Amino acid sequence: MIFLGKLPGYIIRYKHDGIMKLKDVHQKILDNLSQPILLIDREYIIIDVNKSASTHFNLPVKKIVGQSCYKITHGCNKPCWQISDDSCPTKNAFKTKKKAHVIHKHLSKDRVIVEEIVATPIYNGKYVIEEFRDITNLLGLVDGILPICASCKRIRDEEGKLLQVEGYIHNHTGADFSHSICPECFHKLYPEFSSKIIL
Repeated sequence: MIFLGKLPGYIIRYKHDGIMKLKDVHQKILDNLSQPILLIDREYIIIDVNKSASTHFNLPVKKIVGQSCYKITHGCNKPCWQISDDSCPTKNAFKTKKKAHVIHKHLSKDRVIVEEIVATPIYNGKYVIEEFRDITNLLGLVDGILPICASCKRIRDEEGKLLQVEGYIHNHTGADFSHSICPECFHKLYPEFSSKIIL
């Protein structure tokens, strides 16, 4: 390929079968990603999506683009952070100009799923790319519910075995845990030392 120059919004390159716009290549790449992707502006309006997002939200692209991200992802007319305590990764990414991620429950195709959402600011925080990853199966959840004992807090896995929380999460994600004790539990478990040690 030979670089020919720039036009507003496009880079033109020469290819043996003619000239092609890099924007078209970017759209093809975006549409072939398996994760749903939204491009969101500072007004929280979705300005572009990939085909996976269309499938994920069960809406044609034309019905997603131009809508607010909270209307499409949460089905509400106000920003999600004004309605619930959920952290909004897009809001955090705009504010900090750094990548942000959260785990949310969403309704998708008439079922509850648990998703990891990664929001990445681009063009100096002018836009945010939001990626969605369904982790419901990864966590072994049924309709977004994790069966846990109300007393011992062990979790029942797919085979019916009861596992400690750490073991269950490690088996499903590979995550390891480190343990410490919070100040409240320290004072509750070791009251004889709580006045002598400042945490």
